[in-house]
Amino acid sequence: MAMDEKQIHLDDAAEQLFAQIEGIEDQKKGRSAAEMMAESLAEEQKQQDVWRILLCEIVHHIAGYLERMDPDARQSEERQTFDQLSDTLAKLSQLPHEAGRILVRYRGLSVDTDIPERMDYEIIFGNMVVDLDIVPAMIKRHGHLLSHLMSQLLSAFGIFSDRGINNLNLNLPKGDPDSLRRLHRGLHILCRLYGAHENQRDIVLGTGKANVVPMVIDEKGDLNANLTLVAGVNRLGAQTMRNLVAKVDAWIQKKEASGEGCQFTSVYNAIFGLPKISAQLTRPPMEINNMDWLMREESEKDFSMEKAKVARIIASVEASPEKVAKVIKSVYGDDYPKINSHHLEERLGFSSHLLQAIDSKPKSEDARQEVLTNLQKRLDTVRDDVFDNLYVSRSGDDNVGNSGTILGAVHRQLYKMVSFFKGRSSTRKKMTGMVHGTIRFDERDFEILSEDFGIDMDEARELVDALKQCFDEKGRFIKSAFASALSRFTRYEKKIFEFLWRHLKDVVAPEDRTAFLNSLQMLTGRMNQPKRAFKILLEDFLKDSGRIQFSDAKALMLANLILHEYDKSLADIEITPEDILLDKRGLDKEVARYAAWRMDREQEAFFDKARTIHQSLCEALEFGQTRKQRLTVKELLGLEREVYIFLSMMETTVGQSIMRSAVTEYGSPESDLYFLKESDRFMSHLLQNLRIAIRGLANIGSMESIPSLEAVKTREEIFQRLKKSKAHRDQSRLISDWVDEAVKMIRFRS
Repeated sequence: MAMDEKQIHLDDAAEQLFAQIEGIEDQKKGRSAAEMMAESLAEEQKQQDVWRILLCEIVHHIAGYLERMDPDARQSEERQTFDQLSDTLAKLSQLPHEAGRILVRYRGLSVDTDIPERMDYEIIFGNMVVDLDIVPAMIKRHGHLLSHLMSQLLSAFGIFSDRGINNLNLNLPKGDPDSLRRLHRGLHILCRLYGAHENQRDIVLGTGKANVVPMVIDEKGDLNANLTLVAGVNRLGAQTMRNLVAKVDAWIQKKEASGEGCQFTSVYNAIFGLPKISAQLTRPPMEINNMDWLMREESEKDFSMEKAKVARIIASVEASPEKVAKVIKSVYGDDYPKINSHHLEERLGFSSHLLQAIDSKPKSEDARQEVLTNLQKRLDTVRDDVFDNLYVSRSGDDNVGNSGTILGAVHRQLYKMVSFFKGRSSTRKKMTGMVHGTIRFDERDFEILSEDFGIDMDEARELVDALKQCFDEKGRFIKSAFASALSRFTRYEKKIFEFLWRHLKDVVAPEDRTAFLNSLQMLTGRMNQPKRAFKILLEDFLKDSGRIQFSDAKALMLANLILHEYDKSLADIEITPEDILLDKRGLDKEVARYAAWRMDREQEAFFDKARTIHQSLCEALEFGQTRKQRLTVKELLGLEREVYIFLSMMETTVGQSIMRSAVTEYGSPESDLYFLKESDRFMSHLLQNLRIAIRGLANIGSMESIPSLEAVKTREEIFQRLKKSKAHRDQSRLISDWVDEAVKMIRFRS
């Protein structure tokens, strides 16, 4: 992410952070190569922390309005708070690629067990996410400057929870007086709705009828903050709002009764989804508890009729905002791969209660199928050990608790699902166990494989036999047998790659790992839609950012090829061709968009992984191999190369940050990276990684990257003295050419 630090006017804490960042060069003296890279990456993370701090400040100010602000009694304090809020919003709007809106929503799944579940929210701004799990790392990076941040954010989230707010969406004001006035008026309305005046009939914002805002009742008969904000922002009276709500609700009911369906989750969303009505109204700058923001998946613009119907059913049966959020998360949550058995048990309880409610509604088969389809999709991503530790029984409808918690039993259709996934876990254990011994498969195993792979029973038996043939009686992998079975495996590409990568690659004999991973590469080359494998590869690479797996290099190499619309003629290569960096035309835009979103959403994991890889490389350069995983210098140089190529494929915050650090580290011939015990032997490989880092920054870097590149060019003569050989001197003389080409590309793109 490009950022002109000098043009941003921040508060005292953020200004101090930038001052520390600018002094980094003087701090690098005497650092080891591993320490230099780690500190360089930490400084890059600090620059992103500046924006995170702004987000936290904005949430803090809004929470202050909800908790204590009385615009009539505390006018000077309120004016000061609003000025601070508007200034902070203006600073945030300077962030390149800004999203235009901030979403604060209930998450309820912190890794810190000391954090109350009800107070666990996340702040989302574009691809940037701030939650209570990232705050300790921010505090560690900045020390006393941010020592207050955790308590401040916990307090703000606690206020949201106490006020029954499961999500708040704030559209950034454009900076013009009208948009700021609407925001100010909206905050005053929220003060009355959630503050000391919440029991009054109308909201009085000043003198005259135009400053009396009616508290508006929604289609369910409940006071609705968003409809009240519509009235306040547009200066509409009580009767006008009653007529509008009644008219739109009747339209929705007519659509439902006709069988045509309705894509809007509420009257409020329909008002701004119907062009004839929305053209006459100004949308409020803030929205409170709009279910759309809890249910909307990445890149989803319009809800299906079925999804909207599920939302309306949830709203009709759940009164508690916290419970509404949990029910929605049980069906549409994107964090199922991370949950444990306790979380899954709770979610099954909420989804069971929802299915029970749907069963009681007439003509609800479409909503039932929507829920079951989404649950199936998400349960499919849950770890097998979570199902192993889950114990449920089938219930009659009357045994599912009204509270949404599980009472030892789940809805009959969910019980069938859970039974399948528990059985699949057992069958998978047999399939991995057959690598090292004779395993007996029964009819239930073949039934599960048949359902899981979408094949008949005979094909399931043939699939197991084909996998058995790939290993001899001693458990050694037979590559030729795998090659012979490729045509069969590719029939089931949607499932087979996931199973082989996630469950078999770690049980093959260590001496067979390379052959097995190369065979998976051949399989990917035969797949009609290899992009299905991309998500699996990326998730596996990031699952433990503090640890390196032998398969990491192959995971990224395959990811690089898939990103580049996998040329099947490359199925046998060992490393990603460097020329890929010079040809962006072959980039698969759909996969690249997903990769960019995932990288920016999981910045901390990518930074940690890059740091771990470089530290391991330095360790191997000193000792010949890493002490834990026994990875060699060549393997780690290859892995870091793949990381740099992957990050250079698309413009992301994390990619630019890591590539800048790589150019700084590899571009410093004084670094002990070039003076460790094994460095001389691998000098040409180190310079190849420097070239890739320079080319990568040429692909995604901004004008601010040019000084770092030019600094490398000035050290060319020092590079030539690192090793006394003609081949090395010839390679070193090319550094200026690499830099010149990179600078040219950046300037052309800018």
